[in-house]
Amino acid sequence: MTRFPLCFTAVLVLVTACTPTSAARNDPAPPAQTVALAWQQEANVGGLSVQFVGYRDSRCPSDVTCVWAGEAQAFVWVAGPGMDAHVVSLPWRGGAGTPPQAVQRVGAYTLRLASLEPHPHSGAKVAPGDYRVVLEVGGAVAE
Repeated sequence: MTRFPLCFTAVLVLVTACTPTSAARNDPAPPAQTVALAWQQEANVGGLSVQFVGYRDSRCPSDVTCVWAGEAQAFVWVAGPGMDAHVVSLPWRGGAGTPPQAVQRVGAYTLRLASLEPHPHSGAKVAPGDYRVVLEVGGAVAE
């Protein structure tokens, strides 16, 4: 009869000892901040400097029906604490209703291309200075 309370107490102590304290729990990453950048524009987001420096755009023109939606890339120069400045390629694939694009890890930050505008239009060439990017920059997270 005394074995049950003893075993129950031992299991309770072990479970309590294995439960992480609030200091040891992994806190969620801070929410991403959205930043819109014109061609060659630079911004500082949570300690990370980002600058829109280039693009590659082979998306299907918005006024044409294509078999393939195409793809695009935005090139962003980044610099921040504990990292060398470098260029990151942020891909965009798919058409309307496409799931969120891939997140790129940059040091302790995350970057995601939310949009590259304007969308191509048949018969019209877009000047480099007309392009804009919208980026989602995740705050510094513990590595």
